[in-house]
Amino acid sequence: MIQPQLSFDGDPNGPAYERWREQFCRQVANVDFVQVGDGRVHRTIAPAILPRIRLSASFGTPMSFVSLGTNDELIITMSPNSALSGAMGKRPLEIAAGDVTIGDPSIKGAHITQTGFGNFQTALLPRKALLRACPNAEDLIARSIPGANPITSMFLRYYDLAHEHADKLDPAELDAVSQHLFDLSVLMIGARGDVAEEARMRGLAAARLETLKSDILAQLDSPALSLTVLSAAHRVSPRTIQLLFEQAGITYSGFVLEQRLLRAERLLRNPAMHVRKIIEIAHLAGFHDVSYFHRAFRRRFGQTPDDVRKLAGDAG
Repeated sequence: MIQPQLSFDGDPNGPAYERWREQFCRQVANVDFVQVGDGRVHRTIAPAILPRIRLSASFGTPMSFVSLGTNDELIITMSPNSALSGAMGKRPLEIAAGDVTIGDPSIKGAHITQTGFGNFQTALLPRKALLRACPNAEDLIARSIPGANPITSMFLRYYDLAHEHADKLDPAELDAVSQHLFDLSVLMIGARGDVAEEARMRGLAAARLETLKSDILAQLDSPALSLTVLSAAHRVSPRTIQLLFEQAGITYSGFVLEQRLLRAERLLRNPAMHVRKIIEIAHLAGFHDVSYFHRAFRRRFGQTPDDVRKLAGDAG
């Protein structure tokens, strides 16, 4: 069986474009992709399938996405860098770049247009499950959900993490990530009562922890990395950050130390880094007290940094 081509880059006035629209857009995605404007069409599509949610992140030239009316899910839609326009049946849709909306692909002819060159991201959620958790979800179809809202911002960041790492997770991890993303979805849409509380306890805590970890890794080599800096950036107290890590069975300081040691160990084994001094490796990994680095490294790996570098060189 020939696998459908996910992406397209070329002239929209030939058989290749029509073949892509038929074999992938209509038959697989259940959506027709209609060019907006003239010129070359470019559309890169990267799907990610989770147990409860289907994600699709695409990038390219302006495009109108037209529902065939064969899908009964609800779809969360957003573009960080392009305004969206269109209609869900009789409801007009005008969404600013960076904001979020809900679409209804069960309506034949419903359409959302990405008006500028950029990203178009979607999350397909089962309608019945979403309505059980959020009975008002259908009231928000075609309406704007501000991307600047804290919960929406958390959803968007967790969406990016889930999409990026989905293919590297085992089934249990995928199930947990899917549940957390669903929890953030219902909080963003406006769940109330026990449902909202359960989603907060489960999804919001997990999303906060993952975004904290991501930020820590991004600034691991910085001497300015601290609980105070992180708490200000994430608008939570230092104690809240500590509790999030403790609930996951680790401590904040333990996580930072482990990640710095792992980075140092990788750098020491990297042949391209053999010309760098040990003190430079320590600084690149975020250690600015070299004596402490040596002690911590030996405790963690049972070898000195020099030993690890020498063994890596001998093995090479």
